Amino acid sequence: MAQSRFFAVLLMIALHLSLAQAAVAEELPPSYSQGKQYMDQGRFEEAYTELHKAFLLEPGHPDLNFQLGRAAFETGRFEEAVMAYERVLMADPEASRVKLELARAYLQLGTKEVAKQYFKEVLATNPPEQVWKNIETFLANIDASEQKHFVNGTFTLGHAWDDNARSAPVSNLISASGFEFQLTGANATPQSDQINNATLVLNHIYKNEEYPFMWKTAATSYNALYQSLHDLDVNYLGLATGPVFQKDGYIWDVQALGTYIDVEHDRYQSSFGAASSLTYFFSKNIMGTFAFKAEEKNNYVDPDRDALNLMFSAGPVLVVDQNRLSLLFNKEKENADNEVNSYDRFGWKLRYDRSLPYDFAAFAGLGYTMTDYDATHPFFGVTRSDEVQELTAGVSRLLWQDTARNQALIMQLAHTYTNSDSNISLYTYRKNVTELNLTVSF
Repeated sequence: MAQSRFFAVLLMIALHLSLAQAAVAEELPPSYSQGKQYMDQGRFEEAYTELHKAFLLEPGHPDLNFQLGRAAFETGRFEEAVMAYERVLMADPEASRVKLELARAYLQLGTKEVAKQYFKEVLATNPPEQVWKNIETFLANIDASEQKHFVNGTFTLGHAWDDNARSAPVSNLISASGFEFQLTGANATPQSDQINNATLVLNHIYKNEEYPFMWKTAATSYNALYQSLHDLDVNYLGLATGPVFQKDGYIWDVQALGTYIDVEHDRYQSSFGAASSLTYFFSKNIMGTFAFKAEEKNNYVDPDRDALNLMFSAGPVLVVDQNRLSLLFNKEKENADNEVNSYDRFGWKLRYDRSLPYDFAAFAGLGYTMTDYDATHPFFGVTRSDEVQELTAGVSRLLWQDTARNQALIMQLAHTYTNSDSNISLYTYRKNVTELNLTVSF
């Protein structure tokens, strides 16, 4: 008898559930089922249209609001998605799946603190492993987006072989004002040497979401130590700081800058000025670069070389698959205190880069510079004019990389041939430089 009563109770419960489900199905209009079908097919705009029709007829149904929230989210209607999910939570305040979707919607609206709170509430329910991993990723991205200070940079160690370290002329017989004389001393003939160099670049970026720009400060240190010709040792320090404006189609920065150079540990030159550069993305494959710089130079060794230097450069960059081709034109004007040292300069550089298998890359470049000085040289009796051609080729390889921390180790081997021709034979020279570099970025 007891067993019969038990089965009777089970039958009544099953009948009650069946009737309840039927009632629910009757409560929801056909557009709800059609909307769900569209959702399963990924036809989100059509799904939203059908589910919104059903919502107008049954605005309080939790399942309908949940599906409407999903459709609204997938079609970019994030505010409507939030309202739909909030209506579901009013009926079931502990619905973890709804909180997860609500957090994603708030994140799209930029309300990060509310999104974080909902993400953490879902984590507290000990969700499945894949769910909490996804939530941890969301939270990490939110923390990264709220970070205001960023520091990165590169450090390069290099060793170079230079077969004409002093840029000595091709011939030691020099013509001047109709006479010829023979050079003697260190600059008379080419001298080869090896150079150890180190370059450190540190960048600090301050990002404030309340403003449409960032503030970037870059410090550069370069040291070159010659093995034999110690009087050519160079130390360079540079500092630049200013705002950076970044949008989808361009990056534009404006900076104040200063530099200091010493040669053989004696101060040689300092400068201060301003610079601005713009990178504009015409398409995903083509961009253009434009830059302007103005510097006031102070030469401690020769005051006649104190000068105002103005420089402008521009050129296109083409990127197709593993290929990159760039062309840069530059125009420079230097007004020195002594007009003999003032000049106008025009040049261009063409470079091709190609990514290769096994993390290798190759590059090659051509360069040309023409410089015309403003006044007749008092010793040589002519107005100096120079033409310089450069040919560069090299190969590099990525030795190690940590993409999560934006760190990498790169080795590069390059050779540069320089050919300088001048109407003053003292400045006509040839030079070969081979350099091996190891760079770590962080």
